[in-house]
Amino acid sequence: MTDDRPAGVNERVAEEWKDDTSPGERVRTVMKRTYDPQAVATIAERALTTETTARKHLGVLAEDGFVEAVSPSGERGTWYRRAPRSVVLERARQILDSVDVETLSARVTELRDAVQAFEERTGAESPRAATVADADLDAAAITEWQTARRNLKLARAALALADATKAVENDVGSDEWDEPAGIIG
Repeated sequence: MTDDRPAGVNERVAEEWKDDTSPGERVRTVMKRTYDPQAVATIAERALTTETTARKHLGVLAEDGFVEAVSPSGERGTWYRRAPRSVVLERARQILDSVDVETLSARVTELRDAVQAFEERTGAESPRAATVADADLDAAAITEWQTARRNLKLARAALALADATKAVENDVGSDEWDEPAGIIG
């Protein structure tokens, strides 16, 4: 298959992106889809900026909890990846934007029942444990169980986010807003 794009299209798009965004915005955009650890040099190249600038913005993103610094074995230097917690929050927000809390609560019940049915059917508490125990499940069933477990966790996170958001909205303006009592030691 040949590439039918006119020569220089990618370069023009990259230049427009660079002209229309700040280095910090580009680093954040790159990291939004970086789930595996990446070297600063790779991130800088993808974000069309210098390593020094990328490192500065990665530090800010790490402080904000959007990315996390990791040190992969066998690799030199600090690498970065999207923080799993920020992915969960993003997905929870997406869920809440697409479905109301009542519908989501019903879906949690359905997912919980599906997971429980797999557990009862196999006598195992997880797809991995069922595989180790050589339970009679084909690959499609294992995938379905894994997906149901993941979706249940994300749906529960979305409900928790909705509850926490409501609690914060109710507390805004009160004297209790500064520090959650009993949570922060």
